[in-house]
Amino acid sequence: MDKDFPKRIITLKNDLRIACMEVASGEEPVLWIHGMGSYRETFHPLFRHPPVPGRHVAIDLPGFGHSSHLPRRHSLEDYAEAVRDAAEALGLQKPILVGHSFGGMVAGETLAQFPDAIGGAIFVSSAGWLNPENALAPTPYFWINRIGIWITGMDYFGRRMMTALGVDPDILTVDDRRRLRFGWRHAYEMARMGRFYESPDFSRRVQAAGPPIGVIHGDRDLLFPLDRVMAELNEDTPLWVIDGAGHVPFYSRPDAFARAFRSAFQFVLDGRNSGSR
Repeated sequence: MDKDFPKRIITLKNDLRIACMEVASGEEPVLWIHGMGSYRETFHPLFRHPPVPGRHVAIDLPGFGHSSHLPRRHSLEDYAEAVRDAAEALGLQKPILVGHSFGGMVAGETLAQFPDAIGGAIFVSSAGWLNPENALAPTPYFWINRIGIWITGMDYFGRRMMTALGVDPDILTVDDRRRLRFGWRHAYEMARMGRFYESPDFSRRVQAAGPPIGVIHGDRDLLFPLDRVMAELNEDTPLWVIDGAGHVPFYSRPDAFARAFRSAFQFVLDGRNSGSR
């Protein structure tokens, strides 16, 4: 059995308990942020063989996985504060944030709100540039959403969901599917968020924040079509396109993703160390 990485719980200033996992293959701090309906173990294949040397830490956002949540619905500002506070609690100095999907939106919000605390960011199939297309919308009723999430976490629906996201479910191991199912079924905040988060000024704020950024995107992403993402990026923001990849390129095109990630990481690292974009 492919065991999970050891879980660590840290407590933030507002008493939120945040679950995280870590693997160290170098000193550069890299903080990974998962997407909607997911949790830290989504990055398990990448943590087995990190694409770049560094101190890699993945967290469960508040209301997801094994992390606790606020008594009210979270806002993007809440998530940004949680990421900033988690980095501080973990001793990550100016980490490079890596956000996948909704995690990219959270990474961007963190960068825009706390640019002095963040070294840069890599956006992987990121939300924020535009609202998701072809996505399920939650109802206003928490328990109906919880039941729906539990049902759609069954393997029958999960296989179809992964196919829609551009991943052949037959390439996933039993443990991959177990982890993905757990993340989906324990997405408490997804059930109560009411509607997908919006940040109309996201693109301008993120690209003007100061710390260097890079964007990795598949050319077959149905949630965030590449042409529309490209229209949101200015000429100073580098984009690495992964041919044939859908919304989860580190599963569907792992080798191509690793190559793109190494290039994006070096760009961001160089920008952070030089103090300019």
